Amino acid sequence: MEKKSLLNNYLKYLIPTITTMTLFSTYTMVDGIFVGRGVGSEGLAAVNISMPFVTLAFAFAILISIGSLNLIAHEKGMENKKGADEFFSLGFTISVVFALGLSILGFIFINPLVRFLGARGHMVGMVKEYLSIIIFFLPFYLTSYVFEIMVKADGRPSLTTILMLMSAFTNIVLDYVFIFKFHWGLRGAAIATGLAQTIPTIGYLIYFLSDKSYLKFRKFRLKAFMIKEIFSYGFPASLSELSTGFCILVFNLAIGKLYGEEGLAAFSVIAYVMTFVVNTMLAVNQSSQPLLGFYYGAREYDNIPILRGYMLRSVAILSVVMVFAIEMWPGFFINVFLTDVSVDFMAFASRALRIFAISFLILGFNITNGGYLTSVGKPRFDFVITLLRGYVFVALFSFLVTIFMPKEAIWYVLIASDFITMLISIFLIKKEIKDLEKEKRIP
Repeated sequence: MEKKSLLNNYLKYLIPTITTMTLFSTYTMVDGIFVGRGVGSEGLAAVNISMPFVTLAFAFAILISIGSLNLIAHEKGMENKKGADEFFSLGFTISVVFALGLSILGFIFINPLVRFLGARGHMVGMVKEYLSIIIFFLPFYLTSYVFEIMVKADGRPSLTTILMLMSAFTNIVLDYVFIFKFHWGLRGAAIATGLAQTIPTIGYLIYFLSDKSYLKFRKFRLKAFMIKEIFSYGFPASLSELSTGFCILVFNLAIGKLYGEEGLAAFSVIAYVMTFVVNTMLAVNQSSQPLLGFYYGAREYDNIPILRGYMLRSVAILSVVMVFAIEMWPGFFINVFLTDVSVDFMAFASRALRIFAISFLILGFNITNGGYLTSVGKPRFDFVITLLRGYVFVALFSFLVTIFMPKEAIWYVLIASDFITMLISIFLIKKEIKDLEKEKRIP
């Protein structure tokens, strides 16, 4: 394939995917903005405390959808439509069963769940109020996300943009009405988000039941190797998504211990910004993986390093732009969520945000390198990268800060974690390139 044609194909997926993920990020961010302005800092903290559970749910959705996406792409590359349909149908079935099961368990164990997430005192009731409604709408959340990824595998990434625009607009309008007009507070924010999620779910279902879709629902025989393959390819991406929630949980505990409520209020803003950045980098992954998987399955190996180059350049541009904006105007990002803050708090939160943002220059490369490795048949390498940056180093360094180091060092934890991981990921990428060269020589 000519380089120009390959670039056009890449942009065909990249632009709508980034647009979609940006809109997707608005769900939690819009809730945060309206809650912060309409309920106050405590309401914002309650939403932030709930985020690790929401992230856990989405992590499973990513496990199934990304696992299915890569396998569908491989089957399409080998021109095996029956296999592609079977992985599509299996992925959808697993996601629905899991979503319903998680909702039921969430309702049964709502009280211990809220306390596990770190809610204490009067915050318990606030977190429970918000989270119980989110749990009710969870099947729509997860099914919508799985369908969104499947549409990319189907070759119609622009559809996700249309449906997410409709959904995001609905969420914004309902948030305003429920919080500021009906005065429903946290409950209103959760209901608005849940109702907005039903729109893309219905839209995707209509599409896949129509004649326009390549992928079709098909009866399939449940085979152990199919589930194993989906989990094998999807687990690293799932772990990456879950790592965001894990990081938020670890930082919530550490910052609460070091700085108290002021620190938690500042970090609630940082957490929203970090989630947005992570989702943007995941968008680069998701836009590239259908193409990488297809070319890998079709043994068109010459296109793979070119695509990886496009991915790295995309991440570099996006990282620099976002970090520049944060470093220049940190107060803007804080005021988006919180109003009427003191001068001292603004100075404290701005400094914390600026330090934290430096890690975003590295974070994108680690996420992208991991996604690339999964697409070319090396999910175990992706697993190593994700495990180190999102779990081991974050937990270890946060623990060391709370015991041995000045408390301000907590804001540098993610920088150190991502930098060390980047060095390891470069080594793994070099190994994969050598393996790919060997495969090219095999007829």
